[in-house]
Amino acid sequence: MAHVRRAISADIAFLAPKMRQADRDEIKASDNIGAAEALMTPFQYTGHRTWSVIGTDEEYVIGMFGSVPTLEPDYGVAWLLSSDELFNYKKEFIRQSPEWMAQMGKNYKYLYNWVDCRNTKSIKWLKHLGFKEIQRDEHYGKGKMPFYLMMKEMT
Repeated sequence: MAHVRRAISADIAFLAPKMRQADRDEIKASDNIGAAEALMTPFQYTGHRTWSVIGTDEEYVIGMFGSVPTLEPDYGVAWLLSSDELFNYKKEFIRQSPEWMAQMGKNYKYLYNWVDCRNTKSIKWLKHLGFKEIQRDEHYGKGKMPFYLMMKEMT
């Protein structure tokens, strides 16, 4: 059974080498960066909320997620990057996600992010949590790929 705890930067070394290909493709298309750099980015924001999903002793870190502030105080950017191992705990993760989403969205009116249209598992997870597709940009990011703007109003 997986559990969630506050992330530490050392977790990056465990997750980056085994990050899902869809997540790798998304961060490459959006920002042209690799797995480790993407996972380090939230730690550079004052006020970030970042957690790690821990699997078995052998799996260790199987996902990281959280939110980071923006220049607009009412808006936070929600994110999730994981390994395929996270899907061994899919039912449990889906069941607990609303609780974590509430923590991610605390003190924000809205959470959002741009999601690669090819990253269907992430889109499905976000829709389950009440995010809506607000806009589609056919030429988003460094890779000029189709992305959805996904947004959730926090209540």
